[in-house]
Amino acid sequence: MSILAAAVTFAIGLGLLNLVLAYGIIRRLRSDARNSPPAVFPVTDADSLGATAEEFSVRLEDGREISRDTVADDTLVAFFAPGCGPCAELLPHFVETVAHSGRPAEEVLAVVVPGKEDSAPYTSALGEVATVLTGDDARTVEAAFGVSAYPVVCRVEAGGRLTALARDLRELKAPVGV
Repeated sequence: MSILAAAVTFAIGLGLLNLVLAYGIIRRLRSDARNSPPAVFPVTDADSLGATAEEFSVRLEDGREISRDTVADDTLVAFFAPGCGPCAELLPHFVETVAHSGRPAEEVLAVVVPGKEDSAPYTSALGEVATVLTGDDARTVEAAFGVSAYPVVCRVEAGGRLTALARDLRELKAPVGV
């Protein structure tokens, strides 16, 4: 009987130690989250509205340069990552909506960051309705906008100032074609 009592006491002590350690870890994680600096331009929340993207500059294959300063007023910018389920769901709707909007491809910037899967289906579909950035160029623009979650669709005015933000094209406040 004394062996059983010792085993129960040991199990209770081990459970209490586990509880104390878990509490310490959670407390440390919360403290780290509160003390970490916010992203420069986190386009993952509504607080980003009105913020301006960091400086960036990329050169397209046709020789055109796209930078924060060359972005036209009311440009639609979308960020996709191959292998992302919500991105795959958004892609056909995005292409169809933008195609029906009558917007020229120069007013739509599609950023396809390297992902878990091949980006070719994204670039071929988006190439019909948008200026598409991939590879290192996509990473440059992704960093300038501070994107860390996908998909993200936003409206940007001249100079790189964010005026609208959504996870899905259907959630943008103003119509795409306007």
